[in-house]
Amino acid sequence: MAALAVATVLLPLVAGCGGGSDDTGSDAKGAQATAGQPGGGKSAGQGSGDFPDKGVIVTASCSVPASNPAGVTVTGWDPTTWKRTVSRTFTVPAEAVVAEADDVASPLVELCADNFPGVGASEEGPRPVAATRLRQLFDKDFSRMAVVLIDRETESTGVGYVDTSGKLTRLSGEQSEDFGDAPREENAVFAQDGSAVWFTETDSSDRVRIAGRAVSGDHAVTEQGGGDGRYLDGAGLALAGDPVRGLFGKEVRVSHDGSKATSFITGRGFSVADVPQRSALFKVGGAKATGIPYEADCYPYGWVDDVTVLCGPRLDEADDPERRNSFWTLDTSRLDGTPDLPKGAKGDLGDPIIPATDRKNTVRAISPDGKQLIFASLQGTRLEFFVSAITPGATPKKIAARGAARALSVGDVLEWR
Repeated sequence: MAALAVATVLLPLVAGCGGGSDDTGSDAKGAQATAGQPGGGKSAGQGSGDFPDKGVIVTASCSVPASNPAGVTVTGWDPTTWKRTVSRTFTVPAEAVVAEADDVASPLVELCADNFPGVGASEEGPRPVAATRLRQLFDKDFSRMAVVLIDRETESTGVGYVDTSGKLTRLSGEQSEDFGDAPREENAVFAQDGSAVWFTETDSSDRVRIAGRAVSGDHAVTEQGGGDGRYLDGAGLALAGDPVRGLFGKEVRVSHDGSKATSFITGRGFSVADVPQRSALFKVGGAKATGIPYEADCYPYGWVDDVTVLCGPRLDEADDPERRNSFWTLDTSRLDGTPDLPKGAKGDLGDPIIPATDRKNTVRAISPDGKQLIFASLQGTRLEFFVSAITPGATPKKIAARGAARALSVGDVLEWR
């Protein structure tokens, strides 16, 4: 994944910023502070046009009405005022896979699952920081969205993309008339430079190939890698590095510089890997990865820097009472592949970031410089949002601005840049 633009984030945050008027309204309660990253970049403050280069949090939500085409809305929010800077809506083509009933893998299915505007907080609260593949549904400037297309008669699938005007471009050709399996191109994601849509295809023997189709020319397939796809149910495709490589696995999150990734590997648990030189599968016997020891109790939300992961409890609560519903960091450079957590892997950085409470806390966004996080906090049915420094013993500040609740409670946060 292309590196996110680094922007300065100032702490402490400005208390009592109301954020002015906002047509989204707000159902946040007891507001105290706003996220302190300055706005800016090109086209900031516009309702349409280019997304700002920095100082923006980008969210995506899906609407699937009963009688109209599904739509995906991508919105940029200024995290100082929580006003919308830009918003785009993609009309999903009728032949695009958008629901799990199609039994075809696509990041769009994940985005649209229980992910509709106006839905209140569930018992689990909002979703965590989006996995890399959800960001890569779109090209770098969010002008095009990758889709998986299905022939309802043969159930063959191919890939393409749609732009904000609603124009669909098909990249896959027609099914061959020869006797054989139906094409099953799925997991469509965009190369961030917009040059190609990558995908996976699984054959009848469970072998997965990773490939791409250029958006220009004849869209011929370029093979990128592959392997045995057993034990990879629920996996998705993410892209990383330069030159780009495809990583097929579960909950893949790529570091800012594209050199490392976390993934859940069946039989090993959450693991960390250097991005391999070729496209690969994240599984036992696939891409070389180092398991995160059980003692670390780490669900990796994302990357703070090129070696440090932001963690939360793997299960509902941490075993350590001081870490209950808190967050901490893990230095992945110290992991040595043994079942025991190496001394110093957590160190001072591994101390809890926020106080232990009975709240259900979920990281929604990590600032591009790795100094701040925004998290959702659910207490009973009351949902609130806080910002905190990513340092042990930090004091969370409640986010006050109108529009913050609307921005952060619905859909997925794709990027803070």
